Amino acid sequence: MEVNIKHTDCFDCGVYLLNEERLEYAPFKHSSKVYLTQEENTSLKAEIMSIIQNSNEVLKICSFIITDKEIFEAILSKAQNTNTAIFILTQLDQTKLTDSFSLLGFLTEEEIKESTALTHLKYIKILFDNGVHVRASISAHAKFIISDRVTGFITSANLTTPSLILNTESGVYLDEKSSSELDILFDVIFQRGTSYRQFLGSNKKHKMLVVQSEIRIQKELLPLHSSSSLRYTYESLTHNLYDEIIHLIDNANQYLYISTFSIVALESLPEFTQAIKSAAERDVKIYIFCRGMNYRHDHLKGSQILHLCGSELYGDMYNHSKGVINESQGIIFTANIDGNHGLKNGFEVGYLLNEIQRNEFLDIHNYLIETSYYKFHLNPARIDFFNTYINYEMKKGTNAPIFPQDLIILINANLNVNSLSKFPLFFGKAKDIEFIIAGDVYYKTKYNSGTFQIIEEAKPRFDLERYSLKYFNLKIISN
Repeated sequence: MEVNIKHTDCFDCGVYLLNEERLEYAPFKHSSKVYLTQEENTSLKAEIMSIIQNSNEVLKICSFIITDKEIFEAILSKAQNTNTAIFILTQLDQTKLTDSFSLLGFLTEEEIKESTALTHLKYIKILFDNGVHVRASISAHAKFIISDRVTGFITSANLTTPSLILNTESGVYLDEKSSSELDILFDVIFQRGTSYRQFLGSNKKHKMLVVQSEIRIQKELLPLHSSSSLRYTYESLTHNLYDEIIHLIDNANQYLYISTFSIVALESLPEFTQAIKSAAERDVKIYIFCRGMNYRHDHLKGSQILHLCGSELYGDMYNHSKGVINESQGIIFTANIDGNHGLKNGFEVGYLLNEIQRNEFLDIHNYLIETSYYKFHLNPARIDFFNTYINYEMKKGTNAPIFPQDLIILINANLNVNSLSKFPLFFGKAKDIEFIIAGDVYYKTKYNSGTFQIIEEAKPRFDLERYSLKYFNLKIISN
């Protein structure tokens, strides 16, 4: 069996292509109530540093991971030089911190490229040794700070350097009532919902002995969300954040803006998909802004579902902000549109914006879309995708390998050729092992003079240098 594909042929799926109508990018600096991270805009980090430095009695921090050196040093200095009581709630799930493919659901590719796990463990051990009260769970993905029990700040950003100087992130202050409720929520989870409570040193390099405790938490201990603008998800006990997102979508009459890092596992979020479809049927204009990750098949699959439901999808290379806005309400939150992690499990928080915050968040979303690098398209010509990836590799500064214009892929008869002909192909390399990636299928391969010999199907992995496989003509031959 032989399949011949030309660069002018179309894909049988959707991808993110260059947005030819975009305005020239410049950092958005016109908000005073919504704080951002963008290229050349670090107002979000400045605000986080200010909260840490100005806290007097008690400082509570929740972050999936802590690897930014300045933030770490600011917390350490506060612990060593003041009487402020400091509490940190963080993540310590071995699979999430050490498995690169699992990390993909929680961190950006820029964060994964850092030595996140080792740095995170090192920093929390030092903070623990200097009197900071540190506890960790296997489910904390929320990101917020509470100062002196009444000043709450929610952000999409992890306390990592990419999140605070590069990735598109957002954060807002909560009103006093919501801050007090978040303070109570923090205490309940810190005291009853954390399984890792002691961090002991080890003689072995990069090793730490962690004492694990039993979790004992009851739903009645959690604060009632109806009395404030705070919304949250806590594992199976409550999903009022997810319920509020559906409520905002259902109550949109004119427009709907949604931002997220990724769009995956929508089969586990049928209420969300149906709400989007119903909004489109009401002639609501739906705009979704995300990260244009063409290398993630699960993200492209989710994007295609929402596109077919009636949404326009835009993306950039760095977005990690999350929120939903309609003409009367807005909410900012820490979860992605992800059916695997966050909206129906784990620990995530969100905050219903006041009108000033909503208007600023709306302006930010409009600007992100106007300057977006990518727009989602169904069944595009392959040459348009190749041109998009040439631009991507130039912007990212990747040293992509150069292959001949005419390529051959040889496969065994027992392998399915359909994924190789349907989806964009990527070449990946880890040490001496080479891969061809088609959709969500990974194949070990050997390359020689324009020919890839597929050896066997392999397990998915993210620790690969991966490059779009570009060609004028491609032959897929089944032996």
